Amino acid sequence: MLINAGQFPIVRVQFNATSVHAANQSPFADFDALLDRNQPFVFINDEGLGSERHEQSQEEMQAIVLWRKKNRHALRERVKGSIYIEPDTDNRMAAESFARTYEKFWGYPMLIVADENEALALAQKILTDCHVSPQ
Repeated sequence: MLINAGQFPIVRVQFNATSVHAANQSPFADFDALLDRNQPFVFINDEGLGSERHEQSQEEMQAIVLWRKKNRHALRERVKGSIYIEPDTDNRMAAESFARTYEKFWGYPMLIVADENEALALAQKILTDCHVSPQ
């Protein structure tokens, strides 16, 4: 997974990309750094919602669940949404039914849009609504 906070409070995330971490660094270090900023932000993912996603092992899933439990309050407070760009209408419709489960698990909404412009407009609206100035 690769996290790019260069446009913070808009944070780009790619699940299928590889991040360069030291061997002893937590796989959650980038997420922790974002939460440590103590400022609201939104994620944008442009990989689509097709079937090419990385499947987590049982160990990875357990680590994710433990990390989420530990950071539940900060996630709800700081992450204002995760916007997924999916150009395919059928994939968008299928993802909409999963969005509720996603929000219950992570504590912030999963939002699905058709293109980059729509994603940026939605991110700006979300950030403006919570009184954060997008860059």
